[in-house]
Amino acid sequence: MNGNSVSEEEMWRDLRLMKVYPGRKHFVFGEPRKLIPKGFVRLKYLEYHQVPDSDPPRYEFLWGPKAHLETSKMKVLEFWAKVNDIHPSAFPGCYEEALRDEEERVQARDVARAATTAKLRALFKAMAIKTFTPLENSEAFCPPDQNI
Repeated sequence: MNGNSVSEEEMWRDLRLMKVYPGRKHFVFGEPRKLIPKGFVRLKYLEYHQVPDSDPPRYEFLWGPKAHLETSKMKVLEFWAKVNDIHPSAFPGCYEEALRDEEERVQARDVARAATTAKLRALFKAMAIKTFTPLENSEAFCPPDQNI
């Protein structure tokens, strides 16, 4: 992890550690050079971009919108640590980044929750005012008691 991106070279280096090689069919993932662009990129888990002003051209992968929705840096780091049979804190830079990301997610969720609560309160208040406002001509619906 390096922010929200990883160079193509770093990605292949890390995949080799998991015995996943470009051009070689993996028993679980199949051909990784097909899986990554035709699977993860097409499904919007990853984005693939040329690094600006790189000569020769270099490419990087960024988190896609679906990855942001469905996982977190901490979950990815925990998976990577499990694969390597170590604790996530063994990657101090990544671990700190994942902790910051978790904190940002909590804050964003709290802000969104507060905004939703405020909108719902305003909606319920408006509904209550409409529902319980007395009618101007209420006698037409409820005539006053008549003395017999």
